[in-house]
Amino acid sequence: MEHPVFEADEPHETVSAYREAVLKADWQHFDRLTDFLPPKTPWLGFDHDSMPLGKFAEYPSTAGLDGSRLWNADFRDSHVDFKHLSGAEIGRRVAALFQAWLFYGLLESVVGKKIQVSYLMRQDTDGKKYLYTRNLHFCLQSKVFEIRANPEGNASADVDIQLNIGLVNTWISRFVAWSHSSFRTKLEKDYPNVMARLEEVIPAIVRFTEAVQQTKLFALPDCTNMGAFTWNYPFNVVDKRRSELRALGWCAFQIKLLEDTVNQSTIDWLAAVNIRQDPMGHETCTAEACARSDIDESTYQQAHICGTQQCQKLLPDLEKVMEILKQNKIPVMSLETPNGKPQLTVSSSSKCQVERLSRLCNSVKQSSENAQFWVDSLCIPRVDSKLYIEALIGIRDVYINAASVLVIDKTIEECASSSTTERLYAHIYLSGWMQRMWTYEEAVLAREILFVLQDGFYTYKVDTWPSLRRTVCVVWQSLATQLYRLRAKQESLNIGHIYQAFRYRPTNAPQEEFLSVSGMLNLDTKTLLCVKGEERTKKFWLMLKWVPFNVPFLVCPKLSEPGFRWAPKTMMCQSQTTLDTDVQGEKSECTNQGLVGTYLTVCFDNTLIGSTGEHKSVFYIYVKGSNGSVVPPSDYRALLRLYCVESWPKPPNNHDFDTIMLPSETRTVINAGE
Repeated sequence: MEHPVFEADEPHETVSAYREAVLKADWQHFDRLTDFLPPKTPWLGFDHDSMPLGKFAEYPSTAGLDGSRLWNADFRDSHVDFKHLSGAEIGRRVAALFQAWLFYGLLESVVGKKIQVSYLMRQDTDGKKYLYTRNLHFCLQSKVFEIRANPEGNASADVDIQLNIGLVNTWISRFVAWSHSSFRTKLEKDYPNVMARLEEVIPAIVRFTEAVQQTKLFALPDCTNMGAFTWNYPFNVVDKRRSELRALGWCAFQIKLLEDTVNQSTIDWLAAVNIRQDPMGHETCTAEACARSDIDESTYQQAHICGTQQCQKLLPDLEKVMEILKQNKIPVMSLETPNGKPQLTVSSSSKCQVERLSRLCNSVKQSSENAQFWVDSLCIPRVDSKLYIEALIGIRDVYINAASVLVIDKTIEECASSSTTERLYAHIYLSGWMQRMWTYEEAVLAREILFVLQDGFYTYKVDTWPSLRRTVCVVWQSLATQLYRLRAKQESLNIGHIYQAFRYRPTNAPQEEFLSVSGMLNLDTKTLLCVKGEERTKKFWLMLKWVPFNVPFLVCPKLSEPGFRWAPKTMMCQSQTTLDTDVQGEKSECTNQGLVGTYLTVCFDNTLIGSTGEHKSVFYIYVKGSNGSVVPPSDYRALLRLYCVESWPKPPNNHDFDTIMLPSETRTVINAGE
């Protein structure tokens, strides 16, 4: 677990990793070694050092094991020497092989040289041996040097790395399937403790492989990506980690957000470095909603930050606010102190909060004059519905014209100016500010975003560097990818970016969702005010007109009107599906008759009846003339296995269909086996 947290600043070791034919380490010769970071991964003892350097996929067969029997969990018959061993011993040896193959074997295939176990393993004070990834950066950086020195081989190196990562991903997915209770019981009966041993080593393999992916991204940024990989952990490992995160104060919603959107290394890092939050306000959170963001405005009381907890309210000049809005102007505030008594020209807030806000704004402005500031709760009157809507429409102009957007959030304020980029990014990503609808608009439209910290301000910039080297900065890469959308350039901002950002942002005002989206995309927001409900949503899609080709494939609530049942009813729906963000990407046209586009479809000879609750809703789709076999290598013309269970629309629970659409942007007819 060491490489996502710290790195040894020893340039000569990178040079050594580049020059040496075999990489190994004698830890007794090191004066300064950082302690192991939990969770520690035991080395299970496979004799990897005696294995010759060879093709990654052939590692099991080189070790004398039958890969197909391993795949089917027929461990006893996978090696001739296993016939007379106990099930527990067989399980131990198989788990040890998997660890050596998927960890050291993959690394050898990447760097192209022999790596002895000692290079990434050492003995702890308890006498046991554990993986120790201090040296990982050195050997990965040596590969970066090699790639840059021989650019003509980049394409081949890229393909090899991706294929081998894909093989690791396939096996990890297999282990996760084995960890399900329905299979685990039988497996543990035949080979006691084998899943427990695999669960000990799988997280380290995944974290290491994510570092290899990061190195590939860094060294070969222009090579074609063969597809993204989803990494999962065994069920027991996930449950244990969730308990650790809850003990650190993170709620069920935040944990699900992490599991759905960032890599496994980032979640493990969060627990390993003990990043905490105050759990107050999260007592009733669920995986679907964070109670902290569910604010009942009729009962909400602003918290005091003064010692007495009872300071006065600074009453608003409501008539002045409304008059300013009627003139199509923006009401702003400043703190004035006639006769030493604070009062706002326009406000409705606790004195202590307003005074602090004024001090912060003045610090940013660095001027002798009091700063003027705008806060939605103070500058958008709700007593007049017409003016309220007008103020909402004008929010775009507020954010665009403001000198800065100042973000004050309890979670973010736990960081100091000395905090690492990764720690700061984690607090921003998990903050309440990131979970509200309108805050995304203020982020993407603002000239500048300033986050208030314990001891100052942090100006968010997309080109902020990680605290670790680019080969192992897996945590930074994952979090930075999520935060990057906050500063999407106006010329490239599209519905894809907004959908990605809205998926985990709840709101108490769902009727305002597409008003916000329309403002960000600079559409005619006033036109949407003439209609409500699904009619407003339909009108928005018609105004947008050109939509990413894969909108119909989003797993989210859809409109009910015929011709528009492809259109998302809301984008604030937790989903791991994504929407194309490429400005030049394939588009379809939204018309009054429906969506017009070109899609790859499969038409069936028969009408199929799908149901969410029955196993009969799993279908095999064949090409005409196929012999119906789904067992390779007999006949690969059984192209698809179709499930109507996981993401089936609700309602209806049942649906008859004779055609399916496939999300292929290139519209290329798929080949056998794809």
